[in-house]
Amino acid sequence: MFFTKSIISLQSVIICLFIIAQTLTAQPQRAYERGLEELYRGNTTQALDIWYSAYDQPGGVDSRIGFEYIRVVTENRLRSYYEPASELYFRALTDVEGSNSRVALRQEIERMSPIIGEGIYRQWMDWWNERNPELGTDMRGYWVQQDPTPAQTVNERLIEHWERIATAKNRFTKNNNTVYGTDDRALIYIRYGEPDRRNSGILTLQSANIKPWLSRQLLQEQIREDERDGRDADSATDEDAFRRLQNAMYHFHRYPEYEVWFYESLTDTQREPTLFLFGTDVRNDEFRLQTSLEDFIPERAYHTERDRGEDALEFTRAGITPALMLQLLYYEQLAQVDPFFETRLNDLRDRILDQGLDVYRNLDISFRSESSELVQKRAIRAPREKSTYQDMIPRIPVHVYQYRFLNEDLEPYILTYLESFSQEAFLIDYHRSNGRNNDSDIYPGLNVLEEFTYYELLHHMQTYDGQWRTIDAHQDEPPLIITFDENTANSNSVFITPHERRSQQSISVVLLNRDPDSRALQETPFSEATRGWNKLQYRQPPPLRSHTDSLEVADLILGYPDDEHQTEPFNFRVANNQIIPFGETLLLHFEVYNLERMPNDFTQFELTYRIFPVDEEGNVLTDQTEFILTLNFTNEDRRVVEDLEIETAELLPGLYELVVYIQDTVTEQSRERRIRFEVIE
Repeated sequence: MFFTKSIISLQSVIICLFIIAQTLTAQPQRAYERGLEELYRGNTTQALDIWYSAYDQPGGVDSRIGFEYIRVVTENRLRSYYEPASELYFRALTDVEGSNSRVALRQEIERMSPIIGEGIYRQWMDWWNERNPELGTDMRGYWVQQDPTPAQTVNERLIEHWERIATAKNRFTKNNNTVYGTDDRALIYIRYGEPDRRNSGILTLQSANIKPWLSRQLLQEQIREDERDGRDADSATDEDAFRRLQNAMYHFHRYPEYEVWFYESLTDTQREPTLFLFGTDVRNDEFRLQTSLEDFIPERAYHTERDRGEDALEFTRAGITPALMLQLLYYEQLAQVDPFFETRLNDLRDRILDQGLDVYRNLDISFRSESSELVQKRAIRAPREKSTYQDMIPRIPVHVYQYRFLNEDLEPYILTYLESFSQEAFLIDYHRSNGRNNDSDIYPGLNVLEEFTYYELLHHMQTYDGQWRTIDAHQDEPPLIITFDENTANSNSVFITPHERRSQQSISVVLLNRDPDSRALQETPFSEATRGWNKLQYRQPPPLRSHTDSLEVADLILGYPDDEHQTEPFNFRVANNQIIPFGETLLLHFEVYNLERMPNDFTQFELTYRIFPVDEEGNVLTDQTEFILTLNFTNEDRRVVEDLEIETAELLPGLYELVVYIQDTVTEQSRERRIRFEVIE
């Protein structure tokens, strides 16, 4: 009896454990549904709390929760939830488990398709079909690289993207042919945001110029042709031809609705606006993205001769098609909207009126192709996507310089200099957002952060692993000095970190104003204290070789004497921008590793440096050596660290290349380093 009870008890335990396991596994799915129930009841914060708590529970992650969480937060502009929204979104990409999560990830690929392009889309879809774990990592990496403030939890570009989706779903509802349940305008809006200009309306035939224009130009041209061929002009026939042509134009005209968007500055070098044309598709009456105005003309209007019958339009024998007439009228209606349409109208008129009937045939088709190509060329020059918010906050110029070394234990490390120029961003905020109208307390040499303690200037550097997760982070708060000297207007930070592999890194700078009486000029996903920002994403160079039997040389560092502005960790001013003032002594810092010892335990190497001029095209003039010198070094150590003075007083202003050749005279191994610099007055 005791044995039987033990068996029953063991079975009960197993069943209970199984039920618990099933409960834990199903918990995320139930949490998703419970959150939706609260959402439908209008309890938004309760829904968000349920979803956030579910991600801390065992049993896997339901990706639907992460995507739904950021959707609700951005649709309701819940700023206090932007941080968890960013966190849960990234977990939804990488901690995927279960069929529901897999479907949700597929839907997210579709939602991102307008901003990633066809190449990335195809790659992601292949990975999704193959269940390749690289998919979530790559999607995460995409947004990490888009993040304007990678040192902060909130990914402002991700938030902006979802805010655009929310806006698009509410505004662009003429049909629902996109993944967002919208018309095609959403596809462009999600890529670029609000256009700089837009124009909309209905294309009509209400033009008083139709009959006079046709009579004066087309029919008179036909009369002259008849006279040249010895035929009698027949005005009745001409009027009949005009009437049939006009009837054909009305037959093919669909009174399409149109909307044109213009973006003036999608690129820094843009000279003419990028335009996107939307309107009623003549094939299915849906409101779609069009390639040109000619898309509003049915295809048969270009090829009326193909459908010859008893009422054949004989005027088409000369190429005078209804499509050609509609092209003229459509471009005429939009000629005042933008010079693009005016130019196209004038071009078409010139081709028709100046060249005569002999060139009409297929003119409508060739002009259509040309118009589409011109619109496409403008679109191709534009980036795949662009943030609107990032342009609302001043961009702080920032530069990063990296130099590779080996330490005393021959372990690779890298020296990173971050230079930012935040003075302009500060002055903009000082004069505008704080309402100050004078600069009586702004003077050269002012340390902003000491004088105005509510300002903060932060420099960040982050290193990522193969999963785009942060594995190393550094922060510095350099001084921000107001100065009119461009050479000293930068704020500097130096980071010394291990360098074992070519990792992805980002550096970022942000200027904050934490004055409670000062507010941001515009509402954005950025922190309200943000007054300036910038970010650079890059991949580190390969580390130096640390093999003890291989000669190695560090990257060259150039500088010049300047006791007031020495650059740590050196006792001279490092010229990261490779600019040397005219007349200054050039200082070269170099390091040599893994030198072979001689029988007397000393090491010996030979250093030869050459300075060559560089022409305007960037070509090194190797036949015009300005300086050349060979030096011999004997040392006690296998690792040599030296600062070398190079007299360059005779170097005239211009661009040069310094070539340093180092040879171990014991092993005859050699290494060469090159660096360019400019001498300026």
